[in-house]
Amino acid sequence: MAEVKVDYRTVGSFITDYSRDISQGGIFISTSLPLNVGDQVRLRITLPGHELPFALEGVVRWNTGLQDKEKLIPGMGVEFTGFGDNVKDELARLVAVLEQEESKGSGAR
Repeated sequence: MAEVKVDYRTVGSFITDYSRDISQGGIFISTSLPLNVGDQVRLRITLPGHELPFALEGVVRWNTGLQDKEKLIPGMGVEFTGFGDNVKDELARLVAVLEQEESKGSGAR
């Protein structure tokens, strides 16, 4: 899947990270400083080919730390929360576009 830019606010700072793992229900954000499980987070996701970020709210459901680096990529899994059907439909469309782009890229190898 194509890499997407993810901006989010933590206590005292604003962070930009990247992800290749997004679905209708959530996103895995690669980061060496994951938030704590249960933390609420506001995300701005910038998708390839889109100028404006897509704003979502979520909650951290799991994380991996640097101690797990030999087994897992450090980061956090965020479940999207509190969005209506229109946002759900838009997410489905965007995820489908990203998956289509990925399949085109992998077929060219």
